[in-house]
Amino acid sequence: MAEVFESENRAGEEGSAKQRIARVYAEALMNVAEQRGLAKEVDQELQGIVTQVFSTSPEIERGLASPVLKRSAKTPILERAFQGKVSELLFNFLVVLNSKDRLVLVRNVAFAYSNLLDERAKRLRVRVRSAVPLTESQSEKLRQSIGQSTGLEVMLAAKVDASLLGGMIVQVGDKVFDSSVRTRIEAIRNQLLARSSYEIQAGRDRFSSRG
Repeated sequence: MAEVFESENRAGEEGSAKQRIARVYAEALMNVAEQRGLAKEVDQELQGIVTQVFSTSPEIERGLASPVLKRSAKTPILERAFQGKVSELLFNFLVVLNSKDRLVLVRNVAFAYSNLLDERAKRLRVRVRSAVPLTESQSEKLRQSIGQSTGLEVMLAAKVDASLLGGMIVQVGDKVFDSSVRTRIEAIRNQLLARSSYEIQAGRDRFSSRG
């Protein structure tokens, strides 16, 4: 069990490190993009790489992220996939990532770049999953409540997830607020199981003491 926890901790630490490094690269890219008036365009291109190129051609992402392929082998992949299809600024940025063996960070950079763009525009993206579609009134109340507490313009992205049974899950940045019925049922189930285990063990202890 200890080995499992250590493995999970290492994975979490590695993920956090990748996010921190990706943010540094995203900031550098955005600074240049803003100087050239291309901040929004670059964001659209990065999101396009993730949602279109990587999604429809996963072998491209695997090749660029591969620790086995050398930089020289990744260069033609970059050229075929992106040269002339994205801005010169973004293509040169990808070339720099390759020169630093950082192409594995493309997804992280895209995520970090969008977050930076939102921060500078004082926007906050909030993701909501609910068992049934939110009404316009519910959506507006949620936007106002979060907006008042953060002082930011809230961009709400709602999605229906029938498996929740009822209630909703709200994600604000890296914080998750879960009020779903499914989670409450699971919590009650776990409490009942824990209580049953305790009672069974207590019964065994009483039986042993009598022996």
